[in-house]
Amino acid sequence: MVAFLFDFDGTLAIEKSFLKRYFEELLRFFKRKGVNVTVDLLMGCVEEITRNPNDMDNFRRFSFCMERRTSTPSKLWEEWFLEFYSSDIFDSLKDTIEPNEEVVKMALEKKREGLLVLASNPVLPRIAMVKRLNWIGLSEDLFDLITDMEGFHYCKPDPRYYLEICEKLGVPPERCVMYGDDEINDGVCEKVGIKFVKVAPVRQTLQ
Repeated sequence: MVAFLFDFDGTLAIEKSFLKRYFEELLRFFKRKGVNVTVDLLMGCVEEITRNPNDMDNFRRFSFCMERRTSTPSKLWEEWFLEFYSSDIFDSLKDTIEPNEEVVKMALEKKREGLLVLASNPVLPRIAMVKRLNWIGLSEDLFDLITDMEGFHYCKPDPRYYLEICEKLGVPPERCVMYGDDEINDGVCEKVGIKFVKVAPVRQTLQ
């Protein structure tokens, strides 16, 4: 095998309270901007970009979805989201995840054998994904490819997401292995010929 793909949440990282705190802080951030944003609005646009891919990258399609649903220009949405992810507010979420030590060790070992890919669902911009890597003690330099929102056109569980990874790497699917905890989002890689290795769920840390 040449390329080793690792999911993030539930695989490299153990999610303690990230989603809950993330939405709380994000909605509070937009409230200070005087903008009415709800979880339903955000997740509705994530669902839209998942179901309806086109030639635009995920970040642009997401921002255009927000524009259609709120009449606020897409460019402004992009600026606001990047401001949030660049802020100390997002940094304050560092304690909401922790490394899955055994899987992190495995990823470091696989790096010595071939290409290493952070194959997290590309619904966050690169700055957010890199910060989350840093929170579990990993650097973006460790990875040969990070599937971020700006660089990808498909989302899990669309099998084309995995084909896009292979295309960017220049590696055929049969020479890749995907490590993940979700048989639907991660296991769908088998439809394009990528071997799937399921990572056993890890008990979440109680808060």
